[in-house]
Amino acid sequence: MRTGDLLEAALRALNLEAPAGIQLWMAEALLAAAQPAGLPPPDAPPRVASYAETQGLGTYAPPAAPFPLLAGVPVLLAGPPGADWPAVARLLLLRYPGSHPVRLASLDTAGATLSRDERPLVHVIAWHTAPAAALHVWYLPPLTCSDDLRSAEGLRWVVARLLGPGGCPWDVRQTPRSLRAALLEEVHEVLEALDSGDTAALSEELGDLLITVFSQSEMARQAGHFALEDVFEQVSRKLIGRHPHVFGELTVEGEGQVLRNWEQIKAAEHARKGRARTSILDGVPPTLPALAMAQKLGKKAARAGFNWNDIAQVWARLQEELDELAEAATAGDPSHTAEELGDTLFVLTRLADWLGLDAETALREASARFRRRFGVVEAAAARQGRSLDAMSLDELMALWKTARNA
Repeated sequence: MRTGDLLEAALRALNLEAPAGIQLWMAEALLAAAQPAGLPPPDAPPRVASYAETQGLGTYAPPAAPFPLLAGVPVLLAGPPGADWPAVARLLLLRYPGSHPVRLASLDTAGATLSRDERPLVHVIAWHTAPAAALHVWYLPPLTCSDDLRSAEGLRWVVARLLGPGGCPWDVRQTPRSLRAALLEEVHEVLEALDSGDTAALSEELGDLLITVFSQSEMARQAGHFALEDVFEQVSRKLIGRHPHVFGELTVEGEGQVLRNWEQIKAAEHARKGRARTSILDGVPPTLPALAMAQKLGKKAARAGFNWNDIAQVWARLQEELDELAEAATAGDPSHTAEELGDTLFVLTRLADWLGLDAETALREASARFRRRFGVVEAAAARQGRSLDAMSLDELMALWKTARNA
């Protein structure tokens, strides 16, 4: 059936007038278009395993990027009964809400209508058609801005509405600087969700973090500084430019070379922008938590060769610092003791690097364990009808031992 005849028969079966700018897709062509371009075939050597495969999470499934449909424009899908309609529905559900209405019809070889129906997208796979059907057609009306919530465009519309005329009185009185505290809070809530392993909470908190990104970008757009498109372009160009071993022809021999290349490319970028860094240690934000800052400074110095030859030297240096700390504490000099404590903590971050660990994460997880175990101790004391300050150290340590084994 020719395209014009197909469109005419489908619209007739669906009782529709031809909408302006309608998107017409064959089912299998739509699925093919949803496969991202530029990815090497799975067996193309040399192959670096995907994140899912590296982490033992199963077989890699590529994202539908870019999404092949314009959600704000009506869509007509057609295909034979044997097409992979379940896969089409799963693809549509990536962008459209499950409640989005879909008109359905089945046609015979002459284009005559055999059956029609309308149901929410989430239920279209359960639709049964006439056995003699030669063609199925689905029609999806366009998504309104307020319903297009499974996309960056949807969030952008929401934020623009809040900060635009007739928006929220509180939001329009904010400034980029007044939202600084919110940004910091959202980052910490993302970290909390990560540490807890709660993926549902992580999804929610990442969304809250996105609010701050989109809000800052919309404020900047209204002020004439930059727009969200500039943010997208800069970060995409940066990622492509800093990964020539992925997007270019460069061959690397492992993670170490990737990191060295990254630093060299960053330095060249800053030089082009007139922001050449005078020290290898430049670029470490002073607002980082102290432990994280120490480890990042140490890593930068190590990449330049300022490092021990083996981990045994790190252990030896740590013992030296502990001895110096004990000596300073014994001498009763608070200033010197604080200095030696700082040196000891710094060497511990270097040890963490040698062990392949993140010191900030390790300490945060240790704090969480302490909080949880101390809660067990408090609960055990309460069951005995006693307060902690009324118990001996031996009694407290016995409860602590039980808490550690719980």
